[in-house]
Amino acid sequence: MIPLNIPILDQREKDAVSAVLNSGWIAAGKEVSEFEKEFADYVGVKYAIFTNSCTAALKMAYKYFKEKGYRFYYLLEPNTYCATYSAAEEMGLLKSYISSSRIVRVSMHFGGKKQMVECDIEDSAHRIETNDPLMGLIRCYSFYATKNMTTGHGGMFVTNDEEVYERARLYWKDGLNTSTQDRIKKSCEYDVILSAGGYDGNDIAAAIGRVQLCKLPRFMELRNKIVSRYNDAFELNWEGNHLYPFTKEKGLIKHLLQYDIRCGLFYPPDGFVCLPLYPTLSREDQDFVIAKVKEYKP
Repeated sequence: MIPLNIPILDQREKDAVSAVLNSGWIAAGKEVSEFEKEFADYVGVKYAIFTNSCTAALKMAYKYFKEKGYRFYYLLEPNTYCATYSAAEEMGLLKSYISSSRIVRVSMHFGGKKQMVECDIEDSAHRIETNDPLMGLIRCYSFYATKNMTTGHGGMFVTNDEEVYERARLYWKDGLNTSTQDRIKKSCEYDVILSAGGYDGNDIAAAIGRVQLCKLPRFMELRNKIVSRYNDAFELNWEGNHLYPFTKEKGLIKHLLQYDIRCGLFYPPDGFVCLPLYPTLSREDQDFVIAKVKEYKP
């Protein structure tokens, strides 16, 4: 069977998790802090906050704009995952007004291809690149199991704006002015500054993320080679390296399943059928996929 995508994990992730389990601390602590610093350095931003999902990171971004008191139209790209929309709806942002003092735009880097458009929030669930200048005020990443690197189920909120970062950090830790670790280890008092929370990642997931981040440059190199071979085979010029959107012809899925090749339909009913793409996809298996795709007759 040739899967659509698989997480690439080995003994290094197991050892990292074991070290956390043996440390006596598994909530957000040292591993989360180090992962945030390393990830911020990798993508080239000042501040990063590790969340339990990309959806949580998006909720933090939406909450920031909502707190500003803007009345705005909410603009979404055509290819936008349901979590991007539902998180905004949950935060009470999907409302239209006759007049608006503020328009907030969310741009999604579909399939890993960067959208060079003016925006406020970037949904970068499909894209993790080094030294990647922000297009918006806030960018949100996903480390779900199917992404280019994974923590199982996690995300990252990043910004270059200190005021945004400080506010988002309060959202992240339940509106409290001290961390869980400090409250427990130092027995210190705390105040509840605002109502928010449930967004924080943990040291177990962060430990996996730190290992995956070290592997990411090699993952991306291999993904880019696979995309290049698909482009050559099909005379296309796709630039992303998370998904390979090939056609809107859904009959291709049934055809490839006959040969135990898994592909995915993204953004139904009119979305794209995507071909297998992951770092350990062998040249032989990719040749087989290409051959069977070329055999397909709509």
